[in-house]
Amino acid sequence: MAMRRKTHILVIDEDGIVRDGLCALLHQEDSLHVDGTFASARDALRTRGDLRPNVVIMDFGLALKAGPQTVAHVKRRWPESAVLVLSVSGEGPAIEVARRAGVDGYVLRNDHRAELFNAIHALGERKHYISKSVLESPARARKAPPRAARRTESAGLLTAREQEVVTLIAEGYRTREMAQLLAVSHKTVERHRTNLMRKLGVRSATGVVAFAITHGYVGF
Repeated sequence: MAMRRKTHILVIDEDGIVRDGLCALLHQEDSLHVDGTFASARDALRTRGDLRPNVVIMDFGLALKAGPQTVAHVKRRWPESAVLVLSVSGEGPAIEVARRAGVDGYVLRNDHRAELFNAIHALGERKHYISKSVLESPARARKAPPRAARRTESAGLLTAREQEVVTLIAEGYRTREMAQLLAVSHKTVERHRTNLMRKLGVRSATGVVAFAITHGYVGF
């Protein structure tokens, strides 16, 4: 059986007991390595160490105005990292704020530890992840249209190729990688990216990812 690639993790949570508990849990898997723990994102962002996390686990509260801004700062500091948030809320508004902030994974604090491990491994593979307990909640099932339906709603806005580029951006591919997969030039991908971002009214890859998640191009 092939060994999993080591996933490097940062843990950010103001609750010391939660930080200690997460570290103890993560140390149970040899493929996971906790590079650092911090009581706040500010402390993490100020560190001068040569940290290169694959996944940043952090608290995220709908009531915290700094929540979305904090995600943006973390993404800017570690652009290659994925952000996994732990939340007490599985309600639509909290998840929508997290989506718009550009988070890559969403797990509830009272989820089983298997959900945490599944989320980390998915994010380590440049995928998105949302807790099954959120996906299967009755309230979400009533309110959220199927992914195929959401994707159909946006089909008239983007060309078929632009939709492919949206999906690849949301899945974490770089421009050069997208050019290889689509068998087109680097400049062609850049042109599609520019056009679709103009149509969507977004200015960053984070905005494209938020659109892709909301309209069913990728998971969450």
